[in-house]
Amino acid sequence: MPVSKPRKPRPSRARGLRTTTGCLTCRKRRVKCDEGKPHCGQCLKSERECTYAYSTEHSRPTGASGQEATTSPAQPKASVVADSPMTRKSIGSAGLFGESPELRFDLSPVALSTSLPSPNSAPFEWYDLLAEDAINNIQKHNQGSAQISLSRRQSPVPDAESDIDPQLQAAEPNRPANAGSNYEPWKSSDVIPLNDDEIGLFHHYINVLGPVLDLLDPLKHFSNLVPKLAVHNVGLLKSLLALSARHMALLSDHQSPQQAFNAHTPVSHSSAQEPVALSSPLLELGTQYYYETLQYLSQNLLYPAYNKSAEIIATAILISMYEMFDSSGRYSNGAWEHHMRGIFWIQRSQDNNGETKDGLRRAAWWMWLRQDIWVAFRESRRVLTIWRPTKRLVDLTPDELATRIVYICARCVDFAANEKQFDMNIRIDQGDKLLQALEDWYRILPPSFQPIYTHSVPQSGLFAPIWIHPPSYAAAIQMFHFARIVVLINQPSLGGMSEFSRRQRFLDESVESICGIALVHQGNDLPSAFVNYQALYAAGLCVQTPVKQNAVMQLLEKTLDVTKFPPKTLLDDLTSHWRAES
Repeated sequence: MPVSKPRKPRPSRARGLRTTTGCLTCRKRRVKCDEGKPHCGQCLKSERECTYAYSTEHSRPTGASGQEATTSPAQPKASVVADSPMTRKSIGSAGLFGESPELRFDLSPVALSTSLPSPNSAPFEWYDLLAEDAINNIQKHNQGSAQISLSRRQSPVPDAESDIDPQLQAAEPNRPANAGSNYEPWKSSDVIPLNDDEIGLFHHYINVLGPVLDLLDPLKHFSNLVPKLAVHNVGLLKSLLALSARHMALLSDHQSPQQAFNAHTPVSHSSAQEPVALSSPLLELGTQYYYETLQYLSQNLLYPAYNKSAEIIATAILISMYEMFDSSGRYSNGAWEHHMRGIFWIQRSQDNNGETKDGLRRAAWWMWLRQDIWVAFRESRRVLTIWRPTKRLVDLTPDELATRIVYICARCVDFAANEKQFDMNIRIDQGDKLLQALEDWYRILPPSFQPIYTHSVPQSGLFAPIWIHPPSYAAAIQMFHFARIVVLINQPSLGGMSEFSRRQRFLDESVESICGIALVHQGNDLPSAFVNYQALYAAGLCVQTPVKQNAVMQLLEKTLDVTKFPPKTLLDDLTSHWRAES
């Protein structure tokens, strides 16, 4: 009988069968991983997707010279950028050159499960939402005289210009005699005249509100192009004036309209924490312009060319911002929540997205997504977009990197929304993918995202001011930390105390960065403040000591004094969260 060779002793499960440093694929397959980057040998051999978990202090990224990267207060130790200039080709992460993990995240079931209107009917469905809410408000405040022209749509959608009601075509007294087939009756060839009060509102929009809309748009379409379109389109002009009057009503309910018209920068008022009374002259003026915008839409949506125009997209965004200010912090079952879905329909009907070639349409899409992220986060729902970027991180310009973090942030809000029914291991894996996507984005940032000045020692309080310029890059870093906090506080953990300590360290680093940036930008920069209040609220969700809670609360209150939105009931929500966690 042949003598069998002695078997090698099987290593214990605690010592030889598992690894915590290999790729996620090998760990799931329970095979040995050589930890090759960007793809390990096992995944290359079997042609499997190779993804690594979120890096820890034992696997920090390195710069081109191979030296460990250093950090600053704005750069957490787990997500750093090398001090020396780093070429994008020198970074070996698979997510940078291939498909980034956030692009593989499931599409939003909120959007997919909702019956979408046809491209032709989308503008009408959007108008129906607006008219329904407007009629309810009219009835609530006994403004019956305005209800006559705001009835909901009754007529079908025309398929072509020839299907337009002849009476509507005949009601064009200013149509040029030599107008050809390209004549667009919903536009004015002459500049629409404005009175003195409207000039003041126009100035307020250009100097104050346009920059808020343009924070992440280097070409500043809402400040530069939209006003030029508005003076030739009544609907866009009325929505612009409505937005300006509504915002000035938030700034002060004590000034006269003429005094407010002359204010080109926001002024803090303690009374602004409460919704402005309906008797406010500025609020009444804004409401009047809003109803006139809806009246214009009811008459001109019958023109298919208008429904595909840049003017209707710009009008939709301005109306959305008007409803944001008008919502008083209430999102569900309100005009603003309805309008988010309505704009989603219009964007889909025009095939607009974050990579659309037309600059205004692209800027409008990103602005809409920024608004929807906050509503979705507060309402614990998924964002509405079902679009996915096609460009790789390595191919993006710095300004495009600033907008890409908005998309990744949307996917992080998706993760936090309604996935609690999933298996814990699936939740952990999803969270790891999103954390890896955030890591990939942060590591590829060029030096222009670095702080231009950081106080080494806090001047006062707990946080050192961090100055990042331009403000759009500071806003991108704020959204990065907002997204990271959202994932970390919603991802299950099986790692025990060591994993808990590691996560808390990352959360503390994000809180320090958020508050440090807010210290510099919240005082006099309205566009930045509209990002800072969201990041500060997220920071407040993960601070535990009363001293830090008080510091975050003071920063958030000062920021809300600048934005006037949302109302300071947001502070009460944060206080209630701390009380429930204690």
